[in-house]
Amino acid sequence: MNSQAKQEDLIPEEYLQISSNIVSTFGNRTPVTLCIYDEEFQRVAPLFPKDTRLTPKKLDRMNQECNGGNLFITKDEYSSLAGHISQNLGVLLTEHYLDEPAAAEIFYEGILEKVREFYANPVAETLEQLKTVLAIFSEYVWVDRNRWSHFFNSLQRKNDLCCHVVNTLFVGTAIYLKTVHKEGEKLELNSLGLALVLHDLGMTQIPATLMTKASPFLYKEKQRMQEHVDIAEKMMNRMDVKDQLVRDCILDHHERIDGSGYPRGRRGDALSIETRVCSVADAFCGMIAERWHKKGIHPILAAIILTESSKRYDKTLTAALVSFIISNNPEMQALIKDKEKMKQLRALALKQMN
Repeated sequence: MNSQAKQEDLIPEEYLQISSNIVSTFGNRTPVTLCIYDEEFQRVAPLFPKDTRLTPKKLDRMNQECNGGNLFITKDEYSSLAGHISQNLGVLLTEHYLDEPAAAEIFYEGILEKVREFYANPVAETLEQLKTVLAIFSEYVWVDRNRWSHFFNSLQRKNDLCCHVVNTLFVGTAIYLKTVHKEGEKLELNSLGLALVLHDLGMTQIPATLMTKASPFLYKEKQRMQEHVDIAEKMMNRMDVKDQLVRDCILDHHERIDGSGYPRGRRGDALSIETRVCSVADAFCGMIAERWHKKGIHPILAAIILTESSKRYDKTLTAALVSFIISNNPEMQALIKDKEKMKQLRALALKQMN
């Protein structure tokens, strides 16, 4: 056993090693308390406390310890480090010390922040910043397409438009990778990612009184809500967004295979596969989230409802959605094997559909 392996055996479980990849993003102050393993006393000891100003001498010491594999943080400070990394998502492309579930959480927070900035101020500058983080996200998935399976546990079920579109990004990307992308092909996710994030942009212009209504919509209110599609198209025109895939998902994410959707009643093969992906992801994320007028439903129940709605939603995509839900989620895997429980959920799904 080499000396580094021996050292790793002596590090208590409450400490996590960090890499030079992450350290390179620190700037001139430490965002967390940094620790090292003190061989003389055979224990982990603080090196620099949080917010330490990194003078050239301290910077050299930090890099020396890091390059030697001897730089750690406590697990209690991991959330603070994750918050810092979410501002510097590019480091995740070459990071080897963070596990993939943790990386999914960090991506969620980092993308959510840029979505909030753009939805609050939809102009060319914030759009380019959003595109940058989505490009990093796309590259992260391209490196290992199986990473999609870790996204489900990071979904947030809040009554929040920006959370909804990030959820739709994660779910839609997973469905696409599971069904459309072929092994060995160059993975191009930038346009799809942007489409999934922008599909509900028009909702930002719907009156708050309508968005926060705590009872079902009246007919005229439903019509007003449906205007978000046309509003988003006008916003895309104003920002000169010409990507056809993005525009199709914005215009058609409420269209259905049987022609029962809106705004144009498009159906069947007239709807691109990316649009169908967006439709399934948007509907699923809408069902599991809390709303002003109703509670979110269980993810498996939502997936069953979509699966049973095969005339409206692509059944291949809804099957992939179920696969996404149960991947790396023991609770969901156990539930789907419970035949009696699944029978009850299916009956409930059919009841809600009627």
